[in-house]
Amino acid sequence: MGARAIVLLVLVLLTWQPTPLVGAQSLDEVWAQGRQLTRPGDYAAAQQFYAALPDRFGPQAAPRALLLQARAAFSDANTETAEALLQRLLAEYPGSDQEAGALFTLAQVGRSAGNCEGALRALLAYDSAPGRVDLGPYPFLQRAVCLARLGDWSGELIAAQAALRIDGGGPRLTRIEALERAAEADLKLGRKQEALDYYNTALSLAGTRAYRAEMLFTTATIMRALGHLDVDRYRAVVVDLPETARAAGALDALNDMGLGSVISPYHAGTVRLNARQYSTALDLFEQVAPGSPDAGAAGLGSAAALVKLGREDDARMELAALADREPSAAGRALLQLGQLQMRAGEFTKAEGTFSRMAALAPDRAAEALLNVGITRYVRQDGPGALQAWRQGLVAGGTPVVQGQLQFWSGKALPPGSAESLAALNEAVALAPETYHGLRAQELLAGSELSIASRSADWRVRSVAEVAERDAWLASLGLSSDHVRAEVAAVPGLRRADDLLELGLQTEASWEIDGVMATYAATKDIAHLSAVGDWLRERDLPQLVLRVGRLERDLVGLSALPRSVQKQVYPDGFSDLVTQHSARYGLDPLLMLALMRQESSFEPRAQSGAEAMGLTQIVPPTARAIAARLGHEDFALRDLFKPMVSVEFGTWYMAQQLREFDGRAIPALAAYNAGGGNVTRWLQRYGSDPDVLVELIPFAETQTYLRIVYDNYRHYELLYGSGSEQN
Repeated sequence: MGARAIVLLVLVLLTWQPTPLVGAQSLDEVWAQGRQLTRPGDYAAAQQFYAALPDRFGPQAAPRALLLQARAAFSDANTETAEALLQRLLAEYPGSDQEAGALFTLAQVGRSAGNCEGALRALLAYDSAPGRVDLGPYPFLQRAVCLARLGDWSGELIAAQAALRIDGGGPRLTRIEALERAAEADLKLGRKQEALDYYNTALSLAGTRAYRAEMLFTTATIMRALGHLDVDRYRAVVVDLPETARAAGALDALNDMGLGSVISPYHAGTVRLNARQYSTALDLFEQVAPGSPDAGAAGLGSAAALVKLGREDDARMELAALADREPSAAGRALLQLGQLQMRAGEFTKAEGTFSRMAALAPDRAAEALLNVGITRYVRQDGPGALQAWRQGLVAGGTPVVQGQLQFWSGKALPPGSAESLAALNEAVALAPETYHGLRAQELLAGSELSIASRSADWRVRSVAEVAERDAWLASLGLSSDHVRAEVAAVPGLRRADDLLELGLQTEASWEIDGVMATYAATKDIAHLSAVGDWLRERDLPQLVLRVGRLERDLVGLSALPRSVQKQVYPDGFSDLVTQHSARYGLDPLLMLALMRQESSFEPRAQSGAEAMGLTQIVPPTARAIAARLGHEDFALRDLFKPMVSVEFGTWYMAQQLREFDGRAIPALAAYNAGGGNVTRWLQRYGSDPDVLVELIPFAETQTYLRIVYDNYRHYELLYGSGSEQN
């Protein structure tokens, strides 16, 4: 055990045990203390904590202490220690009330260590263990996984079929897992038609575009192997789901069968563009005949491919020519051309391009004039900018564009003037939930994006918001206690609790997803919000956020009481965020806003770029931070520990703020895109944060900034100085 872990353990004991443990606390309270060590990922300290309990509480505490110690070791990837502790528990305390949990955990440890034979023996013993909890289909799914690893396809099939017979296979995601296991086994056994039947059922349960594409591709491929070509399924993946990972494979399959002609060059080019096959995409787009219905979109696709290939000059020529030859695409083409020119610092050229856009695409004149004004504003031509924006307001456009025009007008007018305040208020009224609407609120309040630390009382729930929630429920003929009791009794959540106890968080989320879907079907926001409360009590902010997003999508954020809006913007791992934000001088709400976007509060999140953990740190940066902070025993898997990820992310964000003189927008941009890029952008566009957000050449970073800013403003409104307090 490292010196740092020992220090942490001592601090925990000193902080949490001001009176002697024996007689001062119940065992339930002690187990809860242990969870406060495993929750942030301090598994070494947790093992020491649990190991000491039998000496303090006596033999009655030993079985559970051994089980929890083993689970802490397992969570820290120490399968050898975990297995030894579990075997000790089973040998020294046969028939204890912890035996079933020990056997199930032993199966998980065995599977993780590659000992599937041992895992299967443990699962078999679990079936007859005293105190065994009915887990429905899940023990059979656990068996299916191990049997597949052993190449026992008949056994996997039998286990998967058994899972499907219990409770109808369980909720949707559980059924999908069982169906895929059965289909995999049938394929390995050469039973293609039976596998196809299982996959077709899984297709009917698809809930996302990506999974629908996966199942369409898989079923079409099996049908092809059976001699039954289903061109429509491959075509649906290519045409209807071109952004999915299976689209390129579906297009390849059609080409292999000599049926590539069923796909237009435009649709084929779109798939290749999404698959980053830029040269091939360009060739396909160039095959689209001028004047055809796809010609405009194909021209835009050609320009996008050219930019990706580093041929921006050719892309500009293509966009300019496209505006002349395809009138229906002129607005989009000139918008993209003008944006390329602005991002290159060619503001005079860009103004000409946007003026041409206003003339050739009158339906998008307001958007064009918005950008004309920005090109003038950047060149310090305030009166000219205001003139363009006023013309844009007359031209019409969507509420979002009108809100942008009002925001920029309010920003350019003398601060505090009646005209400026009126424009900013109109921006808020037109588009309150957009970046520009939220920025307008900030300017009206005379504040800027905060970077300073704040006191910990922001975490306290106010009396006012509790009363508001009660009144909202009463208006629906409900009470908080009634809804809470009903949700607690839902079988899916009771089973989710059992699965969480055993460490099966993914499987628990399937049960929770099923409960959410049931309430969402009738727009039962009251019970959905109680599910969010249930999840918060179990420290599952990633699932609280999922509930919150569903609530927002069903009825809108403004229709929710404040305490339910907080489920859309949860305070996940707020103790760690508060601790490290205070240490490095940051606003904890800014870090919450960042984490919500980076990982959706999922501690084990990992991106395609290998960014890991709550704050999505990439390996090279993580190693450098570990060296700076003195984490001598750091391993990359530590990024999945909340206490490490929050510390590293907060330190790194503080570094970016120091690098950019405390300016939050450039610092956030650097967190996402690197400090070198941001330095170049500031040299080109100046220091105005709104101009920077508007002109950043990386679409991903531009979107990132707007989302994190949106997140922050909502956190500030819900938890900050502007929120109601006790």
